[in-house]
Amino acid sequence: MAAVFVPQAYAGPWIRSLATAQKKAKDAKQLIFVDMFADWCGWCHRMEQEVFPSAAFQTATDKMVLLRLNTEDGAEGTKLAQKFGVTTLPTFLVLTDDLTVAGIIRGYAPPNDFVKSLGDVENKYKTFLSLVSQESKFASDYNKRLQLAREFHARGNVKDAEPRLRKLTGEVKAPPTVRDQAYYDLAMLMLEQRRFDDSLKTIKDFGKVQSQGEQYERARLLAADVYLAQGNLMGAANELRSFKATFPKSPLVKNVDFILPQIEQQLVSQKR
Repeated sequence: MAAVFVPQAYAGPWIRSLATAQKKAKDAKQLIFVDMFADWCGWCHRMEQEVFPSAAFQTATDKMVLLRLNTEDGAEGTKLAQKFGVTTLPTFLVLTDDLTVAGIIRGYAPPNDFVKSLGDVENKYKTFLSLVSQESKFASDYNKRLQLAREFHARGNVKDAEPRLRKLTGEVKAPPTVRDQAYYDLAMLMLEQRRFDDSLKTIKDFGKVQSQGEQYERARLLAADVYLAQGNLMGAANELRSFKATFPKSPLVKNVDFILPQIEQQLVSQKR
């Protein structure tokens, strides 16, 4: 017998439009709490019945904009789920008005436990904001600057991550380890945005200042990923063959040995 769920016990001030939620959050200087759900998700219904109506949840989100989006609506909910890699439900996003990630909570939890997780998210975000506010004070601390750039990237804030990473790749005084990581992260960021030519150029520029080390080797494999994303099987195969010839003792060769035969098989199939 199929489970039957009663209507949502607590409607609350939920908004169903992303644009409306963003505007309200910007005007009120508040974070957006996003309930990503689907009609078939039983745990989502339990959240509606047990958590959302609780005094603990309502108090914890009193200063937040509440947004509900169906991940299978073929519209805003689906696009937002894709943007933030939502693959399991329920998932809850805590976003700024410009859709920077303050935090993500996955799965069901009873009211008090859920509110604790939400509090942890807010505290970590405040720590991040504190780091941003002190940025001018650690201009010569390259590791901390890299940490901040990567934090922006992880939170989906490309416009603040990219210039910080780019700057670290060009500073003469930056330690090679920091510079190399910045190059790799910058190329990855561009690939994620499907800026394929920019990503390949960044990897090429990386090769002008470095010819060895883990991050450079990973960047070379990343170039193969770029070619694959472009549908350029031959380019990917040539990059992987070159990698094996250049770095025969690299621990990453085992990855190449797994992927390259598959690409070569596809190339053969294309010729038939």
